[in-house]
Amino acid sequence: MYKHVDSTENLALFHQIKEVVWSSMGFEMEYAKDGSDLYLLLAEDGEAGGTFEFTPYSKSNAFIHSLFDDVITSDMKLMEVDSLAVLPSYRGQLGRKGICLMIDYAEQHGYTHAVGIADPTFFRSMNEKYKLRATQVKDNIFYKGAEAIPTLFHLKEVYANKENPQYSWYTPASTQRKVEVMR
Repeated sequence: MYKHVDSTENLALFHQIKEVVWSSMGFEMEYAKDGSDLYLLLAEDGEAGGTFEFTPYSKSNAFIHSLFDDVITSDMKLMEVDSLAVLPSYRGQLGRKGICLMIDYAEQHGYTHAVGIADPTFFRSMNEKYKLRATQVKDNIFYKGAEAIPTLFHLKEVYANKENPQYSWYTPASTQRKVEVMR
């Protein structure tokens, strides 16, 4: 379940969740980018326990462009993914829901790929657990307080092949949508 951030209250909750998670991991806080779509990930109890941010690549900052411009091909339609953050009490529940949301969002908006700065554990999880191909495009960097991997995510490979048994973890996020956050 998820909720699109559409109010100042939801935006404040988005930043609150992200700040708790990022500070616990030693990251410097970074606020939502203009032009991004922000989502709250909702647990079974209806509580917001995670966040995810999607930004058209054309609206990404110069730093992101410096990492990815030379690996982009003309057949890619790109978005930047950022701010996947899950509160400790919701880990194990919301990560997969966030990944399903990313796949659905890409399909609904015609994105074939995403770029992002991935935590090494998340990077491995994409490739090993979810079989969602994530390609390291540059050497690891130190970003916002931790080591990170400049990553190209091959999203169309998943949504174009949903019936493939390797994607049995996938549940369309649109079937999980919930309109209101109960708080």
